[in-house]
Amino acid sequence: MTSRSEALAPGSVVRPCGRTGPRVFLWTDLIALTLASYAGIGVNLALNAAPSQGWVMLSVAAALGLVAFLRTKGHYRNRQALADQIRPVMVGCALAILTVSTAQLALGEAGMDAGSITRWLLAPVLIIAARYAAREALKASSDWFEPVVLMAPRGEVAASRALLDGNDGHGLCVARTLDLSSFRGLDDAALGARLEELANETVFLAPDAEHQGVASRIAGRLSARGAPFYYRPALGRIPTQKIDLLDAPPADGLVIRVSDSLARPLAQAAKRGFDLAAAALALVLLSPVLVVIAALIRRDGGPALFLQARAGRGGAVFQCYKFRTMSVDAEDRLSALLASDPDKRAQWDAYQKLDHDPRVTGVGAFLRRASLDELPQLINVLKGEMSLIGPRPMLLSQRALYGASLDAYERLRPGLTGFWQVNGRNRTTFEERARLDDWYARNWSLWRDGVILVRTVRELVFAGGR
Repeated sequence: MTSRSEALAPGSVVRPCGRTGPRVFLWTDLIALTLASYAGIGVNLALNAAPSQGWVMLSVAAALGLVAFLRTKGHYRNRQALADQIRPVMVGCALAILTVSTAQLALGEAGMDAGSITRWLLAPVLIIAARYAAREALKASSDWFEPVVLMAPRGEVAASRALLDGNDGHGLCVARTLDLSSFRGLDDAALGARLEELANETVFLAPDAEHQGVASRIAGRLSARGAPFYYRPALGRIPTQKIDLLDAPPADGLVIRVSDSLARPLAQAAKRGFDLAAAALALVLLSPVLVVIAALIRRDGGPALFLQARAGRGGAVFQCYKFRTMSVDAEDRLSALLASDPDKRAQWDAYQKLDHDPRVTGVGAFLRRASLDELPQLINVLKGEMSLIGPRPMLLSQRALYGASLDAYERLRPGLTGFWQVNGRNRTTFEERARLDDWYARNWSLWRDGVILVRTVRELVFAGGR
């Protein structure tokens, strides 16, 4: 009998697991919708317009319809990141508003009353807030996390565990691991016997390219038995948002059609229009602040602005504007410091930045902590060299460090903020930064840009500088 469990990676922590998960969201949604309904009734009563029996029946029907819609999206079955739940909730509430207003007009009412408007504006806010509170409570009690048996090659276990542990929104925890190599070479009978040992457990398959064949065999056996499982095939870096599965029976397997997330002219035009309007408005409103900052910087006799060549879309080179935060001889100081301090050299090679950088001035340190030093890049946005949201503009010397991710980077305008800035920033290596920029380019959408903007505000309020 082969051992059922392999040793966990050194230093790893076994996360307690539970099974309650997203089923609780059904009840939190119903509570949130009930509270929103009471708020709508309160508004009507305050306006001396008591809700009719028809209003109550429409409200109940719309609430049940919304719950049914969210159920089709897997909200009460699958663990999902909260950010991925917001759009379906908002779409469902918008459909409910449309349905209710149409029904009210059909019943001879003038249109949606104040109570209905209040209810459906409040509903998505309460639903998301209730879900957030419930999920945090489930995390605290470990009931959010579903235990899985991680089946991966021994050399890939640590990376696969890090993937699951770093994405707690999906709520998967590794109960134990199995070396996928031990399943290679087994005939059908032996493979079936090994999988029988996992009859009451949920499998997470994470093969590398070498083990893709045996993983496909295991996936086939598990699906034939009707056993739910998770599968991360070794497909490399492909978009996850623009994929269609082509079902072509009786072929064994599937065909994936991968589309270009950036090939949407109307969405790109909307993004550019928003960039122009927001950047122009921000420059006008912030002009007094910009003048004061410039005056403070110039007190040491140097220029207020710092211009540096950066790589832009299509590989074009542009001059990136920033408020100067370093001494005028910063480049000479950096060269001398890296030559004399091996630890600083190692940190610079890994992160392309330094902790407690001695080149930073007093005013510059404040500007960096408050993220005000990059405000002049609004000019780059107006010139079309940058966007409000995109990958961090890279130095020309960093092109080689981007490796295979450079192609994806050069398809976008660099941004004042972006996916990397709201996913670790200080805590990530340059290699991780390139990977995040690569993922953003492959999975771009206007909705994701909106999420990044909201998360940027959170980072500016709660982050501790750069």
